[in-house]
Amino acid sequence: MIYKSPFATNKINEEIINSLKTKGVIVFGTGNFGSLVNTALMSYGIKINHFIDNNLNHWGKDFEGIKILSATEVADKYAKEHILIASLNFKYIRRQLKDLNIKNVFDVDFLFENFDLSKSKTKWSIERCKVQLDLYNYSISSFRDKDFLKINSIDLVLTEKCSLKCKDCSNLMQYYEKPIDNDLDVILKSFDNFIQSVDYCYEVRMIGGEPLIYKNIDKVLEKVLSYRNVGNIVIYTNGTIVPKGDKIKVFKNDKVYFRISDYGAASRNVSKLEIALKENSIHYITERVTTWQDCAVIKKFDRTESLTKEIFGNCCVNETLTLLHGKLYLCPYSAHIENLKVFNPQEKESIDLHNISSSSELKSEIRKLYFDKKYLQACTFCNGRDHNVASIEAAIQTKEPLVYQKF
Repeated sequence: MIYKSPFATNKINEEIINSLKTKGVIVFGTGNFGSLVNTALMSYGIKINHFIDNNLNHWGKDFEGIKILSATEVADKYAKEHILIASLNFKYIRRQLKDLNIKNVFDVDFLFENFDLSKSKTKWSIERCKVQLDLYNYSISSFRDKDFLKINSIDLVLTEKCSLKCKDCSNLMQYYEKPIDNDLDVILKSFDNFIQSVDYCYEVRMIGGEPLIYKNIDKVLEKVLSYRNVGNIVIYTNGTIVPKGDKIKVFKNDKVYFRISDYGAASRNVSKLEIALKENSIHYITERVTTWQDCAVIKKFDRTESLTKEIFGNCCVNETLTLLHGKLYLCPYSAHIENLKVFNPQEKESIDLHNISSSSELKSEIRKLYFDKKYLQACTFCNGRDHNVASIEAAIQTKEPLVYQKF
C-alpha cells in the first residue's frame, strides 16, 4: 500500500537532501513512529547515526541496530548535526532542542510523500500506520498554519458509566461512586459552541466510561456528522457491548470508525461486535491490549516547576481536548480530577462552553488553552503519561470504587 498524505507536506530542497545523505541524521523518537521514519529514510538512502529518546530507560541501548542517546548527550557531542523529529509531540521537542541550543531541526513529513507501507517493520497494522501518519501530517500542517485554528482531536465524554470497572483506568472511572450520563442537551449545545469557534477538528472521539452504554449516542453522532469542519469520528469501546437494531445503522458513514480495545476475557463480546460491524460495512480497528501505563494515580506530587513542565511536555495526551459536562479541558486527567473535585484550580484550566459572549472570544480562549499552556496544575497530581512511566497489567477489575484524597 502506497501512502500519500491528504495534507500539505513540507518540501526540502535537493541540497539539504544530499547533505542528509552524505552526513546522515539523528532521529528524535523511537517506537513505532521512529521505525516508520527509519524505513522511509532507508528508501531515500539516508543513514541514521543515532536515535534520541526522552525515555531514560532506553539511553545507551539500541533501536533497530542504532544507539539511543539522551538529548543532553546529543547537545554536548552532536549539536551541529541534522535532527529529525519523529514524534507527534514535536511542539515540546522543538522547545526542548531550542533550549539545548540545537538548531538544525527538521520535521519528517517530507519523507511520506510516496511511502510504501508494506515495508513497515512496526508492530502497527498497515491501517494503524495510515491513521497515525494522517494525524501526524495534519498536526504538522495545522501547526504551521497560524491563520486558522485547527484542532487535532476532541474527546466527547458521553458518560461516566462503564461496563467494566478497571482499577487502573487512565480516565479515572474507577473513582466514581455514582457515575452519571452527560446531559444530551449539554453535549449538543457545548459541542455546537466549540465546533463553530474552530476552523477544523481532525478527529472527534466518543468515549466514556463506555460510550455504547449511552442511550443517545446516535443523536450525538448525527449532530457531529452534520458539521463540515469535522474529519474522522471514532468510537472508543472495550468490546463488551454490541449495538442492535437501528442503533448500529447510524454508524454507517465513511467518517466513522471503531477503535476496539480487546482486554481478553474482560472484553467478552469483541468477536460479536466485529461481526456486526463487518455485516454493516462499518470500519474498525481492534487491538489486543495487555498492558497500560501506570497513570491512574491521584496524588499530590512535590515536584519542581521544571520537572512538571517536562512531565507535561512528554505527556501523550497533553493536547487531547476533552469535553465533559459542558466544560472544555486540555486533557482527560484534568477534566476528571476537576469533575471529581480533587482540587480547586488556582488558575483557569477549563472553558465553560455555555458561558461565552462570542465565537471569536471563545476561539481566542481555545487557542490559548491549546497552544500556550506549558503545564497544568492538574499535572501536579498526575503520575505522568510518557514512556518513563511503568507498565502494568491492563483491565484488572475492582468491585468497589477506589477512594481518593481531596486537596
